[in-house]
Amino acid sequence: MKIKGGYLAHQTNPRVFHLLHRVHQSLFRAGNKLLTDTLGISTTQSAVLMFLKQNDGAAMGDLADGVGLKITSASGLIDRMEKAALVVRRRSDIDRRSIQIELTDQGRAMLKKAEPLIQQANNSVLAQIGERYDVTAFAAACETIISEAERLYSAPPATNEDSPSCKKIT
Repeated sequence: MKIKGGYLAHQTNPRVFHLLHRVHQSLFRAGNKLLTDTLGISTTQSAVLMFLKQNDGAAMGDLADGVGLKITSASGLIDRMEKAALVVRRRSDIDRRSIQIELTDQGRAMLKKAEPLIQQANNSVLAQIGERYDVTAFAAACETIISEAERLYSAPPATNEDSPSCKKIT
């Protein structure tokens, strides 16, 4: 069954979580298709390359946080990227227990090819938004959503006595 366009956005009380999930899903599908078909890398791999361009030698935990992955997912991703010679793992000179991730020359070359494709896709999406909405206001709204979600995520657990998860078991 095909859902009519705009269904979620035109409700009087739009389901923001679902709407943003669909946006994320659609953008990543399009980005993955573009990057995989053209360069053989995923959007997540391109995010790692972009993060390392600014933070080369980052610790695995910092890289995972920086691209929004759990450490176990980041480790598997880095395994695959290392096999493709896009990155290398090195032991930290300061703390031998810490692993740092560095771009290789091949990783830099891949990023150089990926950046214009990503920018072109970004410009295409922004052009569509800009035809109907203020792009600066859109970006500000996105930043507000991120901040609010992070605030909710870091908030202490609810203590509502009526909540089934908060009731004492007797």
